[in-house]
Order: sequence, then C-alpha cells, then structure tokens
Amino acid sequence: MVGRWATVVFLGAAFLGGCASTGTRPTHGSDDPFKPVNRKIFVFNQHLDRVLLKPTAEAYTGLTPLPLRRGVSDFFSNLDDLKVVINESLQGRVKPAFLETARFVVNSIFGIGGLIDVATPMGLPGYSAGFGETLGVWGLRSGPYIVLPLFGPSDVRDALGLGVDSFTNPPSYLSSPSALWGSYAAQLVDTRSHYLHQGLLMRLASGGHEYSFVRDAFWQKRRALMRARRGGP
Repeated sequence: MVGRWATVVFLGAAFLGGCASTGTRPTHGSDDPFKPVNRKIFVFNQHLDRVLLKPTAEAYTGLTPLPLRRGVSDFFSNLDDLKVVINESLQGRVKPAFLETARFVVNSIFGIGGLIDVATPMGLPGYSAGFGETLGVWGLRSGPYIVLPLFGPSDVRDALGLGVDSFTNPPSYLSSPSALWGSYAAQLVDTRSHYLHQGLLMRLASGGHEYSFVRDAFWQKRRALMRARRGGP
C-alpha cells in the first residue's frame, strides 16, 4: 500500500474533488458511519500538511527550476501509466488501454525515460484509472466513507484498491531502503507542489465546514466517475 502513498496523498484527492465541484450535495448519514474517527484523522492530515507537507513543497517549488520540476512530474506520471494500462485492461476498455500503452512506450523511449512528455503533443493524452475503480466496474459497492491517514478521502472499495495498485508502482520494488523512501518522498513533495494555492480556495468555498465539503465533493466526484466508467446516466 505504501507504493501509492506519494501519488494519492490526501491533499491531491481532497483539493481536486473540492475544486471540481461548484457546490456540495447533502450526504446521507449512512455514507459516513465512522464520522467521529474520520474527523480526527482529517484533523491529523490537515495538521501534518500545515507543519510539514506544505512548507516542504513550498521550499521545493522555490528552490527548484521549473524545467526540472516538470521533468520530475513527467517521470512519475509516466510510471503511473503502468497502473492505468493494467486497470483499463481489467475494465475491458480496450482503446484507452491501447492508447495508454502507446503513451508509456513513446514517453519511455523518446521522452528519456519519461522525463519529457512527448506523447501528449502527439495526440496521446493520459488517462486515470485505479483498482478501486476497476472493482466498481466489476460491481463491488463503494462501502462507507473513510478518511485514511496521509491518503485522505476514500471509501472501503478504494482503500482495498490501494493495496493492489501498490504492486504496479515500480519504486515499490527498489531493494535499497534509502532509494525506496527517497522515491516516495519525491513523489509526495511533487504531488503536493501542484496544489499549493488551493487550500485557501477550499476554505473559502467550504464556508468553515471543510470536513463536510471534502466528504461531499469526494462522493460527487467518485459517483460521476463511476457513472462514466459504466456508461450509465
């Protein structure tokens, strides 16, 4: 599971979900039966971000030239394409799986191991897919809302998917502990650096109810994604 730690850090999921929604949908109490525990973990994640993740990402952004930061992002994005290829295939989405495979091959060969995204300008845009979504396409229900330490907003189905997705993350197979955790740290800082200015937007949009805002935005985004994956209304 730790292999997905850096790429699905809770801030990316929470902020993307919040900014993708122009409003929140009331969530039934049955969607959040673990609310007391979830709230405590949510507060812990916010505190961790405030004292460690955000300052580190700000320092990284301030000290690292943009071309180098872009290369780091493209490199990790290229590695993540492996997970997408596998899950698109498991979902029976032949065309996206083929295009994602072509994207990975092109970037790995002509993009210097993925450091440069040459596939997108060639008409090979990236997709997004994880094993949690695959389980949903297979018919497994999402289960209740949970907040994971570091990972943030999730549901039981996605939490199970994280463990499987970890096996598709190449850095998980590094034998050197220093290289392994160094890779995780680099992924984490890179991910957080993309959302430096969205915390304030979330606080303003939530009207002081950040926990509920993030939870409802998560459900809204996930349900819309699953409808699209299943081809439903």
